Amino acid sequence: MRLHTVLLGCGLLLSSVTMGQSKALKGKFEMKQLLSDSSYAWFHNGVNRYNANTTMVNYIKTNKDKIQLVALVNPADEASRTLLPEFYKVMILSSVPEESIHMYAVDNSGNSGDTKADSYKVKKYPTIIVVRDGKEEGRITGAASSTVEDDLAKIIMKMNAK
Repeated sequence: MRLHTVLLGCGLLLSSVTMGQSKALKGKFEMKQLLSDSSYAWFHNGVNRYNANTTMVNYIKTNKDKIQLVALVNPADEASRTLLPEFYKVMILSSVPEESIHMYAVDNSGNSGDTKADSYKVKKYPTIIVVRDGKEEGRITGAASSTVEDDLAKIIMKMNAK
């Protein structure tokens, strides 16, 4: 009886570890890929948990047609697993069109396999880049300094002040 319990416990532990691992994602991707795949439950949970600052979201919303956003993330990295769902929630609430958001996944060595993504010369992940008229206006590197929406709004404010 005791051996049976130990084997059952090991089997449950192994299956939970295996289910907790995400599939390898690399190169250009869309958010709906993360939402539709149960191996990315961390993403769905993070989106639902995040409460964004409405004032900052509204500021981003009023400027959404002026910008393009590029996000380079490593889905295996904890900082990316925190920032990416928060970023997506802000994008939803700000009504930023999907075609204005360009997402790239990199592996642990920082390789995306995509020449466009590599052209941004990112050294730390996650990184979110704000672009206007093909020119980089600012970026969030690593964790947001306060919140994603606050950091994005500050970049947009500086952009508008030019």
